[in-house]
Amino acid sequence: MAVGGTTATRWTAGVLAASIVLVATVAVVASGTEPTGAAAPHPSATSHPANITLSAFYQPPAHLTDAPAGTLVRKQALAIDRSLPAGTRSWRIVFHSRTASGRDLIESGMVVVPGGTPPPGGFPIVSWAHGTTGVASNCAPSRSGTGSIPGLRTMVAKRMIVAAADYRGLGVAGLHPYLVGKAEGEDVLDAARAARHLAGSAASDAVVVAGFSQGGQAALFAGELASSYAPDLFVAGVAAIAPVTSVLDLAPTGNTPPPSGQSAFSASVLWSWAHLYPSVKLASVLTPAGLADLDVVQSSCIDQVASVYDPAPPDRFFQPGWQRTAGVVAANRTNSPGSAPTTSPVLIVQGTADEVIPFGRTTQFVADRLCRTQYDAVDFVTLPGTGHAQTMEDATSILASWITQRLEGVAMEDSCSTGVLGAAN
Repeated sequence: MAVGGTTATRWTAGVLAASIVLVATVAVVASGTEPTGAAAPHPSATSHPANITLSAFYQPPAHLTDAPAGTLVRKQALAIDRSLPAGTRSWRIVFHSRTASGRDLIESGMVVVPGGTPPPGGFPIVSWAHGTTGVASNCAPSRSGTGSIPGLRTMVAKRMIVAAADYRGLGVAGLHPYLVGKAEGEDVLDAARAARHLAGSAASDAVVVAGFSQGGQAALFAGELASSYAPDLFVAGVAAIAPVTSVLDLAPTGNTPPPSGQSAFSASVLWSWAHLYPSVKLASVLTPAGLADLDVVQSSCIDQVASVYDPAPPDRFFQPGWQRTAGVVAANRTNSPGSAPTTSPVLIVQGTADEVIPFGRTTQFVADRLCRTQYDAVDFVTLPGTGHAQTMEDATSILASWITQRLEGVAMEDSCSTGVLGAAN
């Protein structure tokens, strides 16, 4: 989820601000596989080269054969970013995934590959899970390029491939299952697979999953799913920055506008859940005004949604007690992480003054679910006095160091075993 509302939207605007060349060379991989020869660190568009507009890039080919999750459909070289280390190459990609029912699904994202010779075994991969941008297909971060990935320069300089899923329904048209943890987690793992298809032998199977807010939820679910959904990947660590662990913590109530983006986020999640869960009925959770304004939710990005929903009192849009309806409670339980152990080390970073994700809720989640129930190994880091937007900025160096240590096999101190949760680094 993006940084909240009127506060949430400032970060989103920055995410979507970067300008990218909209016409580039594209390779459509007709066979559903990518070559994996010695030139893999910098794959070239050699199959069916064509000029293609940005809007056309996200259109699936008319005749597409089902393929394993992570298989590339199309790639588009992005303009060279001079702020990244010399030799870095970046691509916008479209790749295969799977729906909950096992049907083939097409989604999009980005892959960034360092220059130079990869180390023995290949470059490790960081699979980045972004915060809220909206539920409309044109809200995909890959549309605006690699400037949407925090700490990208540091990770590339440390010789890591970075993959970044848009999530299904963003970029390539379709329903975006907003704050649906299993779908997000699979998307993040499939983006790492797609990076391996793109880079071939230059890519390792070692992956660290990392995400912020909505992406923090995605990262946690990816960690829980990895051993069963993506056994071909070695997930060396899972990092969640200010993660969503319960949508109901964002639920705005009463007649006073909330201090951040809870109304915009809640309207977006109710729209998504109502399309996925028959027990979530929009008429029982939204007022007539809330229903009337759903057009902006499904057609606009989060800045515009926030401009409509956030300035008004919540009771203008949401029915009294909506967060206690049986359908919403059940959907929230399904999409709360912490239902299966994570075999990898886990990093949680949380600001104590977060106005979107309550600090107490995250602390309780770590203590009750990750530590006591699942016996996960957790590094829980507190950022005193830090709000939601600032948490991601302040966590960038912590995240880079933590990822490096996990990939190098450095032992991690387990906050669960120390009895002191949230000690600052």
